[in-house]
Amino acid sequence: MARHIFSTSAALQDYLLQETPPGALAIVPHQRLARQVWHRQRQRGLERGLAAWEPFPLTTLGHWWADLYQALWPPEALASPLKRLACWCRALETGPSLEGLSPDLEWAKALDEAYSLLARHRLSTSEPDPQDTPLVAWRRRIMGIFREIIRDDGCLTPGELPAYLLKALDTGKIALPRKLLVVGLETPAPVEEAWLKAVARRIPVVPLQVKGNPEAVHQAVVLPDQRQEVEWAAARLVELAGEGIPLHRLALTSPALESYLPELRHLLPELLGPPASAGGWAYNFSQGPVLAETPLWQAALLPLKFISSGELREDLVSLLLSPYYRVFQAHQLKLPLWDRVFRDRRVERGWEGLSRVAAQADVAGENGEVLAALGQAWELLRPGSAPGREWAARLRRVWELLGFPHDLDGAETMQWSRIIGLLGELQGALADTTLTAPEFREWLTLAARQVLLPGEGVQDAGLQVLGLLEMRGLDFDRVFCLGMNAGVFPPPPRPLPLLSPGEKQKVLGGTYQSQHHFARELFDTFLGAAPRITLTRPRTTDQEEGVATSMYLGEWQEEAISPLSRPHPAWLRSPGVRAAFAAPESIIQPEAEAPISIHLPPEISLTQAQTGLGCACRFLLEVLLEIRELAEIEAGLPPTERGDRLHKVLARFAADFKMILEAQNIWGDEQWDQARELLADTARRLLADRLADLHWQAELDRWLGEEGLLWAWLRREQERYRQGWRWLALEERFQGLQGPGWPFKLRGRIDRIDYHRDQGLILWDYKTGEIPGVKKVFDDGEEFQLPGYLAAVQQGKVAAAKGEAPLKAGFIGLKSAREKHLQHEDFPKRAGEWARVVADWERRLVALGERLTAGDFRPEPFPAPQGKEKGACQYCPYLLICDFIPPEPPADEEEGE
Repeated sequence: MARHIFSTSAALQDYLLQETPPGALAIVPHQRLARQVWHRQRQRGLERGLAAWEPFPLTTLGHWWADLYQALWPPEALASPLKRLACWCRALETGPSLEGLSPDLEWAKALDEAYSLLARHRLSTSEPDPQDTPLVAWRRRIMGIFREIIRDDGCLTPGELPAYLLKALDTGKIALPRKLLVVGLETPAPVEEAWLKAVARRIPVVPLQVKGNPEAVHQAVVLPDQRQEVEWAAARLVELAGEGIPLHRLALTSPALESYLPELRHLLPELLGPPASAGGWAYNFSQGPVLAETPLWQAALLPLKFISSGELREDLVSLLLSPYYRVFQAHQLKLPLWDRVFRDRRVERGWEGLSRVAAQADVAGENGEVLAALGQAWELLRPGSAPGREWAARLRRVWELLGFPHDLDGAETMQWSRIIGLLGELQGALADTTLTAPEFREWLTLAARQVLLPGEGVQDAGLQVLGLLEMRGLDFDRVFCLGMNAGVFPPPPRPLPLLSPGEKQKVLGGTYQSQHHFARELFDTFLGAAPRITLTRPRTTDQEEGVATSMYLGEWQEEAISPLSRPHPAWLRSPGVRAAFAAPESIIQPEAEAPISIHLPPEISLTQAQTGLGCACRFLLEVLLEIRELAEIEAGLPPTERGDRLHKVLARFAADFKMILEAQNIWGDEQWDQARELLADTARRLLADRLADLHWQAELDRWLGEEGLLWAWLRREQERYRQGWRWLALEERFQGLQGPGWPFKLRGRIDRIDYHRDQGLILWDYKTGEIPGVKKVFDDGEEFQLPGYLAAVQQGKVAAAKGEAPLKAGFIGLKSAREKHLQHEDFPKRAGEWARVVADWERRLVALGERLTAGDFRPEPFPAPQGKEKGACQYCPYLLICDFIPPEPPADEEEGE
């Protein structure tokens, strides 16, 4: 077989079009080359005035083998990848186990890859060798079982196809073309070489090879990193297009294209716009996403994911908010609120709990349709295990039930057809295989990862972005090749854990020498792709210094690019860059924010008023607009929920025990025992709906354990009872609190009111956290609740506390049973200042009223942040939208830090 060598891909394509006789067939390395040759054939036909022409016969070796096999009408079916994996799983279940190995789909994939590789190189798959390691010996036994299974199922693997065709060729059952031209198969595998030699004994076989000139590399450039490498190459390509080179005659490639695709998909739209527009095609990616990465596929698996992953809240919410499910679209204004309810109730998983909470929150009765549809879906997907064909049918039924897919665009319609085809293929491959829901989902995901979708744009139109292997035989005017560092090109040997050292020596890519040899042939072919080629490489990758590939021994020149500080002219096409460099016509001072006209409620709570005094902006967002932070469900108990439950327990107990004390008028040992029993019973009853949670079990033990918080509190209360204090009112509510100039009335709830015959009244506020210090209460004005309680009593708004008795307020600390945390703090040294504190509190409310009435909701937090102290901004969830910029700390403070 005399080999024809061409210096350029253009010369190779000319030969194919001019020197191929009728009845001949050309084998090409990939279909892109076939399309480019057909495009040139079509152009030549148009130049000669032909109205029609017959496409030149071009195909790949794999497609030719498949066509020949089908033409034989064989009794065996060619096993699909999924069918082979299913047979491998059966072989793993049937065959011997290997210590330390847990057979799964990943092992099945590795075995299939090794089997195909061994078959392609005509190496034994199952015959034992004395030198085998335990892993290789196990692999041989599993492969022997696999061969029996695949044959019993009436199937043939692709690796066995050439041997099957050779037998048919020897018996005269295969019709060959008059002549065979083979393009780009410089180093065929043994099975391919045996086939071509057998064909060459019957018809002329002409190998065609491109071996370009190293002088085609007119520039080799080193950029600081991959990002600048892509920015520089993209800018040069746009510049060349501006010089008149058609976009479809420009190409960008790389031996590691996958690592560059995310950046290219971001940059090319910046420079060239969308891939397709009214003006034509701008660029084409040969490699699109895999099906498993598309939003449509991820949405398709949401019902199965919910069932197979523990019925998690986040999976259910993702399903409810997905635009691909028609059943949920009419409820999209309400369904997002489900997530807030789930979070507020701390329900993280389990359809029973999630559905119960959703039903309880359904005041208007609008959730019934959604809950019913979901309930039916879960019944379909909940069997412990089922055959693969049944799982596929059930999943389709769920899709129909929930109206999936809904409102697809053109690309998604194509993806949907691939999903349906994949599900049908999986249904056939796993028809009788019993699977659990997680196992079926794993199979679906694995199958979708093997489906590569077309990239953006169309072939033969626009700038071509393709892998280096796809460049073989293609012809362009200019080509840029990125990532030409050693270790990337040539790549390291392929990881082949299931092959023995001797087998690795015999397979392509199994050794450094093999990879170097293949890279040399590939690079020589690449040099013929264009008359002018530019190589680039990053100086550093992942913070490691790179070395230039050994394939190119010429000089490398240093370059750098920054689209903003040192932009290439091509980058001025980018709207973002143009905006950065556009000078304003004049310096315009920012206008003051216009007042916000919004209705203020006639009455709010003390807590909400405290929010307004802390920051008017937060008051607008949180109180008036009701924008609340979406809390995360975290380990442990939320402090607010813990505090709320403790308040309820103390109030309920005190109300019940107060009647006992009033009836018996003594708190002795007998009453102490009664109090303990009542307090424990009250705590358990009020926590009954939470005790399935281990955190609440631990909290109850913290309350009622041997040194529990509630027992320590009860002892303090007994001591105060002996001092003459009595519980006057519990959780006493008030409303209608108002002063001159206030923007609204106030309402609130006093945790407890105590009375002493000689000392008067004291208003208590329970604190399950730290008790505010004296300075915050009496000097800084950061405490709002106690002044509000006092003002409500003074205005006669508290029914239980009317009269002329002396009045003061304080905190009951309930953080823990420690002495410094459990205390009744009524600030005895400054009790005479409460009148001033209340007056200051009222003045601040008047000032707040003037601001809010004027529509001034600018963020002015109180207390303001100072240095490391964040003040009112410490726990604010609105920092990203309020535009408040805290003042810079003084220079001496920065130096001190």
